[in-house]
Amino acid sequence: MTEPGLLAVHAHPDDEAILTGGVIARAAAQGRRVDVVTCTGGERGEVVGAGFDPDAVRARLAEVRASELARALDILGAGPPRFLGYQDSGMMGEPSNDDPEAFWQASLDEAVGRLVGHIRAVRPAVLVTYDAHGGYGHPDHIQAHRVSLVAVEAAACPPLYEQAGAAWRVPKTYFATIPKSAIAAANWVLADRGLPSPFGEITDVDALPLGTPDADITTTVDVRAWLDRKLAALKAHATQLGPDSFFLNVPDDLAEGVFGTEWFVRHRCGVAVPTPEHDLFAGLAERAGAQTPPRA
Repeated sequence: MTEPGLLAVHAHPDDEAILTGGVIARAAAQGRRVDVVTCTGGERGEVVGAGFDPDAVRARLAEVRASELARALDILGAGPPRFLGYQDSGMMGEPSNDDPEAFWQASLDEAVGRLVGHIRAVRPAVLVTYDAHGGYGHPDHIQAHRVSLVAVEAAACPPLYEQAGAAWRVPKTYFATIPKSAIAAANWVLADRGLPSPFGEITDVDALPLGTPDADITTTVDVRAWLDRKLAALKAHATQLGPDSFFLNVPDDLAEGVFGTEWFVRHRCGVAVPTPEHDLFAGLAERAGAQTPPRA
């Protein structure tokens, strides 16, 4: 028998480590199959890593970032990269949003069909993606949310996308997020140390434009035991981390507090779960005779 598996659907290489690196490493350490679908190649990302020539790297940035992703997933214990095959749309409002090859412009039917193929191939017990705002309003994050929710439903319906394999119902679906209180606390602690925060300077929970209200958080996962792997996976995305990167400069004594917890909003669930919930796989029992599907 094998443990139920995890599928994380992310927009760009490095998103998987930032938001879900801990639960990916945790699930892999528990002997679960873990797969990551990345919707775009991250072609429009900045090249800020030390030692990289931006002009030389940019022409092949998707290739470079795919290699970084493969390294990060290997560190976390996940399977090899799976791509949905779209181009990075750039930040909301940029002309690149209108590129016909951009994920933001993708046919919903086509994109859903591609993701259904991955879901049916790996048959996860848990799928994780973004909330409706994509965390911070990036078009590719928002599109990943839309496509994931439709694909989860379509994957369970045999007449839909028959060419994508046998139907599979994902028992549990989550949105990865950060509660407003955690953002406010991080801003306060970092400011106290004279360090910049990627979330800005606001420490008043009610004034924060980012984050999820604490009351909406359903699942809090302690990933401190896998923090070294999470941070190593982040650092594998070397083109994206400049010398002044937040991820490279948080003092060791603050790292557990800043990176050691991952939060989720449970969207749908077909099993009974405890309250509060501290495990994405809570309520999922092993099925007698279950087999891990072959890596396709």
